Amino acid sequence: MGDVGKIIEYVSTSNKSFDDAIRKAVEKFAKSENDIRGIDIIKMTARIEGKRIKEYRVNVKLSAEA
Repeated sequence: MGDVGKIIEYVSTSNKSFDDAIRKAVEKFAKSENDIRGIDIIKMTARIEGKRIKEYRVNVKLSAEA
């Protein structure tokens, strides 16, 4: 019989970078899950003000052992 897993989807933001937004999502997930298995980056978007990126947004799915 195969393993059973859990998948959680997060939307994370950062004013620094996409990498920082991804890191924040993983850190949040790690607070409640011990055996993180992977991450799937679903979508990356940004909010722009005055010709500059003000906020980086990522939609991610994280998986862990159930």
